[in-house]
Amino acid sequence: APPHAHVAPPPSSPPATGPPSYGYGSPPPPAAIPPPPAANSSSNSTNVDAGGWLDARATWYGAPKGAGPDDNGGACGFKNVNLPPFSAMTSCGNEPLFKDGKGCGSCYQIRCVSAGHPACSGVPETVIITDMNYYPVSRFHFDLSGTAFGAMAKDGRNDELRHAGIIDMQFRRTPCMHGA
Repeated sequence: APPHAHVAPPPSSPPATGPPSYGYGSPPPPAAIPPPPAANSSSNSTNVDAGGWLDARATWYGAPKGAGPDDNGGACGFKNVNLPPFSAMTSCGNEPLFKDGKGCGSCYQIRCVSAGHPACSGVPETVIITDMNYYPVSRFHFDLSGTAFGAMAKDGRNDELRHAGIIDMQFRRTPCMHGA
């Protein structure tokens, strides 16, 4: 498989060449401490299969309206994730989501809850885990396709939300409804 930002762990120290850039394909920087839970969290649980909303952070990679990986695949071995049933609504998951590959194909409802970001719609969207990421952005980290990240925005504000780079979000496990 061609190398991309989600195959190898991040370097042990960030590069010393200027400030980091978030979004539009830039990998997120390593974070030493996960953020505190959001004030509007409906669950303090850490079981991703429990059904309640959990706090997470989201980043995105690939083309702004793309499926994520350059090869339209990912570590799970799925191909053509730009096409149905995935339709580019894909995400890399960190280990608590990817689960050593057992999380491949899992569906999650996600919603943007960044109170300080006016482009967040708060409307749940569904994504499928198709890849792994190693960046310790938070305890639960969704590295979304550009399409999925933009889908959490209010109408017409997709690019504005993508420019935020890293956002607070919530997620919950949901049954996959392919073609429903």
